[in-house]
Amino acid sequence: MVLIGGITRLTHSGLSMVEWKLIGGTIPPLNETDWKETFSKYQQFPEYKKINKDMILSEFKAIFFWEYIHRLLGRLIGLVFIIPFLLFWKKQWLDKRLKKQLIFLFLLGSLQGFLGWFMVKSGLVDVPAVSHFRLAVHLVMAFVLIAYIYWIIMEVEEKEKFPSRKVHNLVICFMILLLIQIIYGAFTAGLKGGYLLPPNSNYFEKVFLYTIRDSNDFSLLNNGFDIQAFHRLFAWILAIIAFQTFKKTQYTNLRTEGRLLFSLVVFQIILGISTLLLTVQIHVAITHQFFAILVFLSAFRLLYLSTENSQ
Repeated sequence: MVLIGGITRLTHSGLSMVEWKLIGGTIPPLNETDWKETFSKYQQFPEYKKINKDMILSEFKAIFFWEYIHRLLGRLIGLVFIIPFLLFWKKQWLDKRLKKQLIFLFLLGSLQGFLGWFMVKSGLVDVPAVSHFRLAVHLVMAFVLIAYIYWIIMEVEEKEKFPSRKVHNLVICFMILLLIQIIYGAFTAGLKGGYLLPPNSNYFEKVFLYTIRDSNDFSLLNNGFDIQAFHRLFAWILAIIAFQTFKKTQYTNLRTEGRLLFSLVVFQIILGISTLLLTVQIHVAITHQFFAILVFLSAFRLLYLSTENSQ
């Protein structure tokens, strides 16, 4: 779901569906008349009027596809959750704690659906682009959902824990900074900051440094160049903390998890650099997003395993 969301953004497909219908939205246009009607609705909104006024129907179908698949998969995830949940509840296969966790998970999933539409609506008013703030909230919620599901899985499987206060505190610090990095990744994507590299900067500047600009519009909230530079440099801080975590776990039962986390962070940085230098090619950018999920889950697993058992 997250990867298709990324493809939807990279293919500029997110504003192709201008209506939100829980049931009716499941059925796509089935004939040429339906397609023309759907395209006609799209033509009434800013993205068509200001950017895609020369778009033809066949081109519209291409961008419609990814947004439709994204929304359809969201509905499918809902069904995959609700049907077994009701069945397991009826058969009394869920204990009291798990019932509460799954109800909360359902509420989080519903909120995520609302946030998706809330994000899309921001691009249907005047400016034909979704708010990068709403995009960040939508993406962070996706990571929260994934993490919460994974936590439930580990609890159900009764994973053996190896409590370590030092490792636990270090991973908490890493997770907080990782969330900031994910937010700035969303800002970078929302403002197309990945395309913004100074033409005269050398390789070392592109990868390691914040290139000094003669500008008065510095902003880490709205300026795509500054946001991308922050996102790029912040990765090295995460790498340092991941390395420290690796060192702390090296001679413990958590060494495999510590080594995995550090390795994923290093590879993720390589992917981030590649995404920039290759001017955001879709397959590289999506792989970068996928490994962000792996880094997040790897850190979350280490957080869980280093947590002291509750009494």
